[in-house]
Amino acid sequence: MDIKYLQIVAAALTIEIINVLVLVILGSAFRPEEAGQSQALLQNFGHSLGPVVGVLLCFIGSYLFTRTMTHSKIPNGVLLGLLVAIIEMGILLGNDADFQIVFMVSNTGRVIAGALGAYLADSYSRQDKHDV
Repeated sequence: MDIKYLQIVAAALTIEIINVLVLVILGSAFRPEEAGQSQALLQNFGHSLGPVVGVLLCFIGSYLFTRTMTHSKIPNGVLLGLLVAIIEMGILLGNDADFQIVFMVSNTGRVIAGALGAYLADSYSRQDKHDV
């Protein structure tokens, strides 16, 4: 089994940075006029869109990360999803966020999305071998 540990860390950090940037950009696009409302809007985006965007980015990232590998795609995808979920949990714990079921579902979804992205990359590479 060929695990790309350093690349997994780099990909996981990239996914989390893009996730935060997407939320900040969306929060800036819908910026209310009052400062207090802006903070509430960002929290709302983080709670509702953050999990969805995070799972989607994990799926895309896993696919892009594993598509050029010759083998061990699915284990690498699972580890990528797991590391993204661990980073997200660290961010939540660092912000003293209360436990909410949406965070647990979202982090589980990130691991599943990592596996599914790698599975898709693996199935496309197997299909390409059969087409040749």
